[in-house]
Amino acid sequence: MKTSLLRSFALAAILGLGTLGSAGAADYTSLNADASRVSFGYSQMSVNMDGRFGNIKATELTFDPERPAKAKVTIEIALAGIDAGYAEANAELAKDEWLNLAAHPLATFQSSKVEAIDGSHYQVTGTLSIKGNSQEITAPFTFRQDGDAGIFEGAFTFQRADFAIGEGQWKDFGIVANDIQIQFHLVANP
Repeated sequence: MKTSLLRSFALAAILGLGTLGSAGAADYTSLNADASRVSFGYSQMSVNMDGRFGNIKATELTFDPERPAKAKVTIEIALAGIDAGYAEANAELAKDEWLNLAAHPLATFQSSKVEAIDGSHYQVTGTLSIKGNSQEITAPFTFRQDGDAGIFEGAFTFQRADFAIGEGQWKDFGIVANDIQIQFHLVANP
């Protein structure tokens, strides 16, 4: 009976150690769009404004915090889901001189490189495409595990003129500033 009991404890200990060894080695591959959010901020006539995007999708996602250099992500945002705070602003943003939603319904980000900075800090570099224009951007972010979920949080700034957002009379940065701040809180699951 003692031998049987010892074997049971040994088996339990081996299984427990195996579980501990793989606890931090999750590969996050699925975006939880309902729990994720991407918001934006800008200045209009020296007044800070903000808004959010409602439709976020990851067409490609793989992130292992132990091997960040192998990570890949492609995010699509359906711009028709933009919420600038009130209906008139949303209708204005759909127009040709702003986002031209009829011709360019999606904004995309496709990573080319992910680097570990230290501990839970990383940065992702990739191509941001809006309104038929593309620019390389780098965004710092933090990563943490929350149960089975992986939480990615970060921010970056881009210039709207680089993407022809605000043409004609709206090119004047005195009315709407050139800097657009993006903040993201993305939740992924294995």
